[in-house]
Amino acid sequence: MPKIPERTEVEKALQKILQIENVTQRAIQYMLYGMRSQLFWDGNKRTSLICANKILIQKGRGILTVQDKYLKQFSELLTNYYNTNQSQKIEEFLYNNCIFGIDK
Repeated sequence: MPKIPERTEVEKALQKILQIENVTQRAIQYMLYGMRSQLFWDGNKRTSLICANKILIQKGRGILTVQDKYLKQFSELLTNYYNTNQSQKIEEFLYNNCIFGIDK
């Protein structure tokens, strides 16, 4: 269970994420941070996905969506990320299976 987010810590973390040069990587990192940090009372996954898509769409990089056929694998990887704070596997999964539209 994550601790209650402190505004200054969240702002610093988001500023660091928003400095990531690769737009797709920036969107994925933003989404994962929002999901794990539990910034809102409810709807963290939905809100974080919307924010990631805003980043992608704004730069013409397509959209991020988890298709039904990947939901189980996504949930398992997300749970592992929540428990370990190790994001490499879920980042690779999202990049390879969940970005659609324009070149990454």
